[in-house]
Amino acid sequence: MVEIETLEVSFVELPTIDKVEMEIRIINDGEMVYEDFYKNFMLNNSPCVIKNVCGNWKAYNEWVLNNRINCKYFIQNYGEFEVPISDCEKIDYNAQCKFTMEVKEFMEYLKHSNKEKLLYLKDWHLKAKLKEMNLRNDFYKVPEYFASDWLNEYAEDNGEDDFQFVYIGPKDSWTPLHADVYTSYSWSVNIVGKKKWVLFPPGEEEKLRDSLGNLPILFKKENYENIRYSEVIQESGDAIFVPTGWHHQVVNLYDTISINHNFINSCNIEKVWNALQKNLSDVEKEIEEFKDSPEYLKQCQLILKSIFGMNFKSFVKLIMHIAEKRLNQINSMPFTVFDSYNFGNNHIMFDLHILYKIFNLVENHALFNNSLIGNILSQFHDIKDRMKK
Repeated sequence: MVEIETLEVSFVELPTIDKVEMEIRIINDGEMVYEDFYKNFMLNNSPCVIKNVCGNWKAYNEWVLNNRINCKYFIQNYGEFEVPISDCEKIDYNAQCKFTMEVKEFMEYLKHSNKEKLLYLKDWHLKAKLKEMNLRNDFYKVPEYFASDWLNEYAEDNGEDDFQFVYIGPKDSWTPLHADVYTSYSWSVNIVGKKKWVLFPPGEEEKLRDSLGNLPILFKKENYENIRYSEVIQESGDAIFVPTGWHHQVVNLYDTISINHNFINSCNIEKVWNALQKNLSDVEKEIEEFKDSPEYLKQCQLILKSIFGMNFKSFVKLIMHIAEKRLNQINSMPFTVFDSYNFGNNHIMFDLHILYKIFNLVENHALFNNSLIGNILSQFHDIKDRMKK
């Protein structure tokens, strides 16, 4: 078991970022401790690549044969599993069309050098599926840098869908320009293969929108001027950290497998809160003509959840759950994340320090006392009082 610690809470405050660092730093695993990553990349909302993080993973040793995808292993072990597939050549409403197929079918497709279609296996909840079937699911270990992960902690504790995915794509398959769900952080580790990433700092994507406000499905630099962006090649074994609000697109330069997580923690929770409020404001303006309807607020929350992924109440439930667990640990009720890590007192205190600030922001919002979240108000106040003490 590894105990993870940060700086003393009195010395750790969210920085004001006046200038975005465009250079993507490349660091060897082992040359940086958790505290350095926390301070220099998560708190600063800066991307980086960490090399050679998965050499001891079972995925690296079982899914790869002679530096290529071991299709036989996938067919033998996961062949009957149904997986989500994106067609990179079939676009509808500015998105790749999706369908499902069995792993064995996809692997047979992947083995052919002359492919009639360009298909990409994305967002496969393999770990959750194996766990559900009581099968071995220890094919990777979350790197220590990414252990503070409220999204997957909450999902695990509440039996909800996680944010842990496997991606498998042939050469030239790609992921469209986007920002991650909830404007969360993300990390991605290449098990085999190579990817080209193009990343845009927060706000730069606004220069790419068309007259209707839509982003291009892929950024082509010859079509734009004066756009700030960074490019980086992710090699086999590399982890890339994508900060909150950084739009990005990805192309597989070879047949590639990656393992990916989305995550939120005390370093970006305020950015997530701000993004939720902005999206809610946009929704309210979009259907403002129905403002006098008794269902207006409820409809705004339904639309917000459909476009942002969470609504006001689900955000409040997330922060309440994490705050209560951190308070319990302070009171000698420790817990473990990803079967490997627990947090030291400085880390817990910083989480609570930030959470108390977010609780205050939420409490001052116009929706706070609305009936939409009425059944959790008393619990919210109880947790906030415990944090204050």
